[in-house]
Amino acid sequence: MVQQEIRLTEEEDRHSRAVGVGGQCAWTRWKTTERHLTWADIWHYEPLRLKFLLRSVYDLLPSTANLHRWGLVEDPRCHLCDKPGTMQYALSSCQTALAQGRYRWRHDTVLRELADILEWERRKKRNTKKKACPAINFIKEGQTGRKTKVPTTLIIDESDCWEMKVDLGKQLVFQTSSTSHRDQTSF
Repeated sequence: MVQQEIRLTEEEDRHSRAVGVGGQCAWTRWKTTERHLTWADIWHYEPLRLKFLLRSVYDLLPSTANLHRWGLVEDPRCHLCDKPGTMQYALSSCQTALAQGRYRWRHDTVLRELADILEWERRKKRNTKKKACPAINFIKEGQTGRKTKVPTTLIIDESDCWEMKVDLGKQLVFQTSSTSHRDQTSF
């Protein structure tokens, strides 16, 4: 019982010290879906993408609030509406940016890039023949079998008649009919 009380006290002290560190305590407030990164994933990131990811996690991107904290600007408020210029506010909460269509512009810019990449993949010549399932090799009791690598296929490889529809500049209404004879990719 004494050990449990000491552990609780130590945990409270550790947490209060972490919160007091300022920007570095962002991990105490994370409320995100579980994301598992392996070292292989990290090594395959482009350096600038990894830098952006790390800086965004620890709230070290140049928002007006951070620029003010670093002594680079006088005013920590949003330059559009005079509310606190945090990164979270700039990305999704500024009503002035919403009214001016800035969020829509950002949405369309990112979506256009994704659509270009997916359209390029869609137009690639593909071998759409169904591959036969490999035979199952049964082994006798007490013996060990060899592992065989199962070939992976992409969903886009299963058909040659995909149709691309992208919600750029306007809101599209996509058919949900089950009688459609074509495969559709919608964003």
